[in-house]
Amino acid sequence: MGLPLLTNTLHTRALTPCIPRRITPRTRAMNHNKYLLPTNSTRRIPNDHPSTSSSSRSSLPISVSPSPSPPPQLCLPAAAVPQHNVRAIRAPPREWPPIRYQTELSTAEAKQFIGDGAPKFRGELREITNGPRGHYYLFAFSGDEWDEESDTAPFQSDSFCDMSSSPEGKQTDALERPAMAHAFGIYPGTLTLSYYVASFGSTLQGPQVAARGKVRKLTMLYVLDRLRILQVRGIEEDLEQLHVHLYDQLLHDTHRYDSKISLDNQISDLVAALCRPSWVNFSGPENQTIARFLSDPNPGVANSFFHQLLLSIELYLRINARHQTNLAMKPLPDMPEKIRWDLMLAQRWLENVEVEAPKKVKDGKGKREQKSSVGFKFPNKKTQVEALRNFAWTLKWPNMHEVEYTLSEDEDPNEVLEDKSINCMSWFTGLLLPGKSMPWILMNALTDCDPDVPETFHNLSQTTPNVGFQYRGHTYWSWECIVGKVLGAAAGVAQIAGWIGPCSASADLSRSEMAIINQMPPRGNKITPSNVRSMVQNSDPLGAYQSTYPVDDYVLLTPNTDDPVEDIRIERLNFSQAASSPKGVHRITENGHQAAEESPVLMFDASITFAITVEHRTRSWKVSLRHDTPFIAAYPCQNGPHVLFCEYQHRVIYADKLVEIQNWGPSGGVEDSEAEDEGGQPENTATGVEEVLVVEAFGVPDNEVFARAWCSFWGLSAITADVNKTCMACAIREAYAALVSVVILTNRSSIAVEVEEVDRLMENL
Repeated sequence: MGLPLLTNTLHTRALTPCIPRRITPRTRAMNHNKYLLPTNSTRRIPNDHPSTSSSSRSSLPISVSPSPSPPPQLCLPAAAVPQHNVRAIRAPPREWPPIRYQTELSTAEAKQFIGDGAPKFRGELREITNGPRGHYYLFAFSGDEWDEESDTAPFQSDSFCDMSSSPEGKQTDALERPAMAHAFGIYPGTLTLSYYVASFGSTLQGPQVAARGKVRKLTMLYVLDRLRILQVRGIEEDLEQLHVHLYDQLLHDTHRYDSKISLDNQISDLVAALCRPSWVNFSGPENQTIARFLSDPNPGVANSFFHQLLLSIELYLRINARHQTNLAMKPLPDMPEKIRWDLMLAQRWLENVEVEAPKKVKDGKGKREQKSSVGFKFPNKKTQVEALRNFAWTLKWPNMHEVEYTLSEDEDPNEVLEDKSINCMSWFTGLLLPGKSMPWILMNALTDCDPDVPETFHNLSQTTPNVGFQYRGHTYWSWECIVGKVLGAAAGVAQIAGWIGPCSASADLSRSEMAIINQMPPRGNKITPSNVRSMVQNSDPLGAYQSTYPVDDYVLLTPNTDDPVEDIRIERLNFSQAASSPKGVHRITENGHQAAEESPVLMFDASITFAITVEHRTRSWKVSLRHDTPFIAAYPCQNGPHVLFCEYQHRVIYADKLVEIQNWGPSGGVEDSEAEDEGGQPENTATGVEEVLVVEAFGVPDNEVFARAWCSFWGLSAITADVNKTCMACAIREAYAALVSVVILTNRSSIAVEVEEVDRLMENL
């Protein structure tokens, strides 16, 4: 049966909107007693039922109940603590209020006892260079740079770091937007706050530089020979020789009457030449599979690509040479977006490809003849092979013995891995551009190395991100597909390089079948520049600035992990053909062009059936995964648990009580007047978070799967937090920072779940 809409058991309180959350002293004084909890209470008990037994939990909704603060504890006075050195004060206590501070705290004391170890969330706006007024790139930062832990999952291989143009740098420096270095959260199926906020930024690329000057016609032999020289020796050190070569061989000289030779003039002329609209724009997703330009059956495509590549490398090396001269103090003009992608292509080529001199081999008659005009060497191929092997083992690929046999290249030395397909050439050569294209190239390379996968699995494209497939008893899903986001919380599921699996199989799909999931956008809040500007004050651990901070304004939240819900289990993963079939499913074919499949892949509506005990009866609940809702990994805190300011309104329930809640969170939108005033387009955004629903999904992983599925059904984004890493108070504050109205609490690191381990050595026997 479907998800019930019970309206007579649990209702949402009528709350006053509190966004923007600029809390005044008067508001705090009026409201702080309203949300206090007893300091010795760790259970949420309904007002009409005093029992704390398990049976009361399973039959009644659970929420935060107002209660007066208990009398202060009697204890000996502690030693005086110097207030001028905040870091010298001890870590926040496990009880509240702290010893000796029963009424108010000074600013220094409040920062230590309330804010020490609690991550702060701040936003930043970046205007588009020479772009239209009122359009920004949005960024969010959590915690501090020196924090030992982060909400970002590390790349499992050095090869995966190429997914981002700034894997270890600032997200503001990344070429791709949002920065892929912050795309994957520490829990499978999640992303980070930084990536979530950046996804609401402007997609404009700024103005383009007008193309000027003429490019000389070049032969393919000259281009490849020049690439080999640049690879080995670099550009000429003498500025005059550099000038002569550029304008005698590559460009028509527009400075022939200038008496002064300038490196900046050469750079500007190369930039203008690369801005010609006939060149490939590598910022487009359809152009980020570089290998398809190398193996295109049309010789003109390959010739044009190598010509553009040569100009890009000439520009890249000149910019690097400029940094070593006295011109380094003079900044270069901002490069257009297209030119920055050309420079990234040049960098990746120099790092991964070596052009060799033409080779000659003997034919069958013993005569020496030229085999080819040029040869390529890929110094990082072994690293790429190991990365693909690690990717497949992590996902527990069912046909791993065949993949290992293919990767060994023992069958025929003349049939190398990079010649199997365009995607294999892209992956094993390492010639990859940053962005969302790499996960698809990686999975395509894996399926191309498995001879038993069906033809429909080949050439998956990032233009259809809501896709997954079932293969030999397991399902695998893209990190942008809602099925993968929800099942990422299940036991034994891993997330690596943008793919989630192995997940539960479904009887609705054949043994080997690909499925595109019908998913709607999430409803609710849309982050705007005004929200980013006010992110700090909307989520500050101390609340509004005051000269003193009353301890009664804060409450210590302690989740109940000792009595988890044990009556939720996944029964079945369901797929039914969508009511409206797709008009055309397009994928990149082997020759590099888009074409409609003769047998288009079907689009499915996905749902999960759970077995849940409600009122002492076990029933099946079918939850449809309707919305593509993101799940944000909570940033870890230190020295917790922390106290929560009383104005951060929230309600705590157990996971099995979600069946009684409907229409939680914002449902409508208003125009963002700030964006309209600043010259941008008016945007629809909800008024803010009125109350955060905190779901205690402790215990078996199926509890979190159910909570995520419920969020997808209602279209609500959620913060996912492991209480062993992030306390409840910090997770709630991050929800207010992200304008998210649901927090899912788990204790996954404390739950022992039996997961089948794979012995790689035994699998190869």
